[in-house]
Amino acid sequence: MACEICLGLSEQFTESYKLTWLDFGLQITCVPNAEISPQEQGLYRFFFESGLVWKVDHVDAYGDYWLCVQHGEHSYETLAPVAGSFTKVPCDPPYPVATHPPVRATTP
Repeated sequence: MACEICLGLSEQFTESYKLTWLDFGLQITCVPNAEISPQEQGLYRFFFESGLVWKVDHVDAYGDYWLCVQHGEHSYETLAPVAGSFTKVPCDPPYPVATHPPVRATTP
């Protein structure tokens, strides 16, 4: 169960975001062979070679998970690992994650 302070976090979000509680982290299991930029390859290698389980930073409007690594006070990089490049590892306690609202199809 989340603490009262954490539960209060959801009140600070605007209507454009939702707070979701996740009970798993992501472990990168491989660097994909798909065509990705050198920057993405470096991030995949960093996460993969660490062997660690990472907390999800946020969930985008398409339901994709994003990881974040912070290099300094104002320097960070994010990565949305592709399906098949990670495994979900259970964790306890659950932690809050910002979730963007789903993308809605528009009809002309």
